[in-house]
Amino acid sequence: MMAGDDDLNKTNGKGNGHDPHHDHENHNVVPLPSLKERDRIRREEEKRFQKEYRRRQAAAIGPVINLPPLTKYLIATLVLIHLGFSLLDPGTRFWVTVHFGFVPGAYTGEIPFGISAIAGPFTYMLLHGGWLHVVMNAVMLAAFGAGVERWLGSRTMLIFMIACGLIAAAVHFVVQPTSTIPVVGASGAVSGMFAAAIVMLMKGGMLPVGRFGILPIVLLWIGISVLFGLMGGPGGESIAWAAHIGGFLGGFAVLKLMRRL
Repeated sequence: MMAGDDDLNKTNGKGNGHDPHHDHENHNVVPLPSLKERDRIRREEEKRFQKEYRRRQAAAIGPVINLPPLTKYLIATLVLIHLGFSLLDPGTRFWVTVHFGFVPGAYTGEIPFGISAIAGPFTYMLLHGGWLHVVMNAVMLAAFGAGVERWLGSRTMLIFMIACGLIAAAVHFVVQPTSTIPVVGASGAVSGMFAAAIVMLMKGGMLPVGRFGILPIVLLWIGISVLFGLMGGPGGESIAWAAHIGGFLGGFAVLKLMRRL
């Protein structure tokens, strides 16, 4: 039996050997991307996500001169307290330092235990040994506090900073439990802020870390703290290097605990 002209057109001629019914079925099939294509799409999505995250973090950090409220108030408080402290006569300054600084010996019987021993772990952060000391802490607080405050929030950052200062005092006490030399300064608390800034930048993708993560930064900070402790201050005063290290390492621990709560 011979095929008619219409049948030939469907199979050999104008139809080019295609089955219209089969073509209709193919239109309903969605081809899956290859492994290479899926990998390319995944990489592009990751790049877009990282770019957006970095943009938000950069906006959160902001310029240093555009400080958030708590950071400005803390800096102003430190400067004003030291201004008033510097106007006192030497005898009164010594009395304030002894009664409102942190003295480890007050807890081991080297000196009488009094109300100052209860307030000291908190109030020592507000006093400083000189203008260079307070200016350095103010500059570091401005550098780290702006981004951390926007990241954690004002109330959480204040709690975090106080906790780091308390840990700094505790570590200093462990290292020198019988010392009767008052410790003053917000350096331990500010060191904790540096730890928070490291975590913030790392999570935002703005702090490249290699095989050992942030360990090199941690070791560098510890080394610098010990070195400055051995060298002493510009005026020959001793530096509570253990408090700096304690506040710094405590910052990582406190931040991790806060994120779990």
